[in-house]
Amino acid sequence: MATITLTVTVANPGSGNRYYIDGVLQATVSAIPGNTYIFDQADGTNSGHPLRLSITSNGTHGGGSAYTTGVTTSGTPGSANAYTQIVVTATTVQTLYYYCTNHSGMGGSFNVGSSSTVQLQDRKGFDVQNFSADQTSVGQIYYNSASGSFKSVINGVGTWSSGANTNTNRYAMGGLGTSNTAALGFGGNPSPGYTADTESWNGTAWTEVNNMNAGRYNIDGSKAGSQTSGITVGGQGLPITNKVESWDGTNWTEISEVNAAISQTVVAGTATAGLKYSGALPSNTGNTESWDNSSWTEVNDLNTARGGASGAGTQTAALCFNGTGPPSLTKNESWNGSSWTEITGTNTARVDGGGCGTQIAALSMGGEAATQLVNTESWNGTTWTEVNDMATAGWGFGSNGSNTSALITNRFSPLKQTVEEWEVSDFEVKTLTTS
Repeated sequence: MATITLTVTVANPGSGNRYYIDGVLQATVSAIPGNTYIFDQADGTNSGHPLRLSITSNGTHGGGSAYTTGVTTSGTPGSANAYTQIVVTATTVQTLYYYCTNHSGMGGSFNVGSSSTVQLQDRKGFDVQNFSADQTSVGQIYYNSASGSFKSVINGVGTWSSGANTNTNRYAMGGLGTSNTAALGFGGNPSPGYTADTESWNGTAWTEVNNMNAGRYNIDGSKAGSQTSGITVGGQGLPITNKVESWDGTNWTEISEVNAAISQTVVAGTATAGLKYSGALPSNTGNTESWDNSSWTEVNDLNTARGGASGAGTQTAALCFNGTGPPSLTKNESWNGSSWTEITGTNTARVDGGGCGTQIAALSMGGEAATQLVNTESWNGTTWTEVNDMATAGWGFGSNGSNTSALITNRFSPLKQTVEEWEVSDFEVKTLTTS
């Protein structure tokens, strides 16, 4: 452990008085837990410029207050033995700012390590805070006196739970919605046949609403928008169709058709700015079309033709993953508004699974490979990570939501009305053990 003295001077570089730390204008100070840092204000230029620390940039001038944990002050700035001192521990706020109590804009940053350096610090001998109740700040380690155990707060982990069944038993249906509390399920195959049936979900129960104009199925990946504004494209209803319908929260309206009739297509985006890509029956395809709220335009195709794929994202930033070529694919492609680029694939190959989210934060779940899958994976924009599985294996279900709040509706096989909800909590508290 060490004591580091930082010499503070004040000068005007042309934009008003500013602090200089060891001669560097508004220098960023990088601190290490275990050390003591002294801001020495003995130099005469400090007169009238008391230095303090805050969790808010520019301190009280930025609407914050002084940070006082481990902080002591002494003397009058500009006179001998004047200083502000902070003892940095493992519990010191990681990002602090030094500022002048009398004048705005003079200070800079005081950083207690970084996410990487903090992990390398030797914590032996540091105090651990004692609380009688569990805490909520991610990264915090503490002692819970009520339970008599050491605990830590970590990022939330997603889990699946059962939701209320739909009113109609079907599979290969479509879904609209951005969360697991406001969704729309429509179409599908009640086996035998196909349906235009539409149901609305309020987070608790399903309600029958106005049906689509044309019954169809194999539209499980064919959706873009929200519970109150969306489109559905193509599908299979004898024959395969290029029909497009728009949902306004109350009714379905037939609008401009896509150029290529297709089933199992994926649609990303909104009701007014969508992207349609991939598909199957009569053949797997990489066909991609863009929607501008009045017509569909052919744009650059996927690199790999596929059907039964899943997707996520918007008209200009989309993701296409899995599907069948044959065989089932792990391949993943990213759309930048003009072309597709192959990127990291999922860990498990699958077809007719679910997908939701954005180009950089998506969820892939269920589907078929050698067997039906419960497998769920989360995408962070770079890699896919295995997370908690669904309760029931299946494929051909409707899916909607984000990678933190999602819904899967009905499935095959066997034909089930089961609904599962995915939720990632804000944080989780873990008990620390020696094992």
